[in-house]
Amino acid sequence: MPMTRAVIRTAIFFALFGSLMANWAAAQTAPNGQQPPRPNAQSSTSTAASPSASNEAQRNREQEEIRQELRELKREQAEIRKELSLIKQLLLASQPGKPTRPEKISIASRPTRGSDSARVVVVEFSDYQCPFCAMFFQQTLPQLDQAFIKTGKIRYVFNNVPLDRIHPAAFKAAEAAECAGDQGKFWEMHDKIFSNQKSLSLTELSSHARAIGLDPTQFNQCLDSGKNTSSVQAGLDLASEVGVDGTPTFVIALADAQNAKDTDLKIFGIISGAQPFSVFKSALDKALASK
Repeated sequence: MPMTRAVIRTAIFFALFGSLMANWAAAQTAPNGQQPPRPNAQSSTSTAASPSASNEAQRNREQEEIRQELRELKREQAEIRKELSLIKQLLLASQPGKPTRPEKISIASRPTRGSDSARVVVVEFSDYQCPFCAMFFQQTLPQLDQAFIKTGKIRYVFNNVPLDRIHPAAFKAAEAAECAGDQGKFWEMHDKIFSNQKSLSLTELSSHARAIGLDPTQFNQCLDSGKNTSSVQAGLDLASEVGVDGTPTFVIALADAQNAKDTDLKIFGIISGAQPFSVFKSALDKALASK
């Protein structure tokens, strides 16, 4: 809305300015576009005075017309501003308020890696067809794995957010990963899909399943039946609840100090986008140092 209003106001300004300049130019020139002729010095005083007085009167009339047009344009501009204000109010009234971000996030039934007893948990909200998610997978996740996951400092959780309006293969790819999880190989399929992001047709997903050692019949039955559709949809619902508005997004959460296995975690912070390792390290160090 601010951008639209700025454009309209700019258009009004140039319309006013253009009209003013056009009328001013007309007032300064004769009908044929030339400057009004000056009286001949050899003419008699009586014959020179009459055209001069007539020209002066004409200029006065034209200047008054310009002033009147400016007053009219200003009035119209005020009306447009009023209408824009009303439109803005209507748009704001028609939009539901942004929900308040919850204090906790649930990781129940989600695949994890790292230490189950780690107090700091990172929940990734991701789309298998999102190029920035693949960038994070290739560049930042390996560093997080070495520094924080394999060392047991954090627990890492994956949550599906397939934006199928722009990534039509993402939802089925998410189902494929969940089907692989049914055979105990979620992370293997997760890695395989992100490593082959342009190969996500049903045939190619089946090929990925065979490549990581899944039972192909069981996998294909799972994928064809839509067995894990509700699981993927639950990820989308959770993303909406938490306020995720893009992928990848990372929620840093804290487990209960007295019960690290509790699946309802307190939200500590959020990282949006495929940020470099340094951003994650800074945030995780703060989380690990918190009490």
